[in-house]
Amino acid sequence: GAYITNTTPTIEFQVKDTDSGVNAGTIAITVDGTAVSTVTKTAIDGGYKCTCTSPTLKDGSHTISVKASDNDGNAAAAKTATFTVDTVPPTLQITAPSNDLITNKKTVTVSGKTDDVSSKPVTVTVNGATVTVGTDGTFTKDVTLVEGANTITIVAKDKAGKTTTVTRKVTVDTSAPVIKSVTLTRNPVDCGKTFIIAVEITD
Repeated sequence: GAYITNTTPTIEFQVKDTDSGVNAGTIAITVDGTAVSTVTKTAIDGGYKCTCTSPTLKDGSHTISVKASDNDGNAAAAKTATFTVDTVPPTLQITAPSNDLITNKKTVTVSGKTDDVSSKPVTVTVNGATVTVGTDGTFTKDVTLVEGANTITIVAKDKAGKTTTVTRKVTVDTSAPVIKSVTLTRNPVDCGKTFIIAVEITD
């Protein structure tokens, strides 16, 4: 049931028999039906501790199967285990807010979608807070902002521990602009003449 990022994992297992002992020559392991030719067998009390390296695996689910017999010729039922290789981080699309958004509101809704082919479900955090992810991979989260610059960090993490991070910069501006001055040129204005109105505004 493990989720791993290593495409050539080390496999360890033990084979024991308390009666006639384990016939070391019968110990065999396959990965997805392919025999692993090199297995290191270390004698332990009642049998052997075995280690080997898996052949290079693709992303997805894989099955290990181990067989062995004792010195009386009794074959053990095969022992199997499954695991998943995942070398690709999850996808993460943020639909809102847009980056470098300027708003006069103190709350913004973060929304997006995530997915991972090999290791679902994907978990999502927004500024460290866990977000509920729907079965279709969509999520939303309201984030409280402060006046000025804000950074929102969204992280998607799959079951193998690989992550994808997206950040959004949002600026909160609740102050109205200030009209500093209004000038007329020419001043005073003559009837029928052209004049210029100049306004200085700061924000």
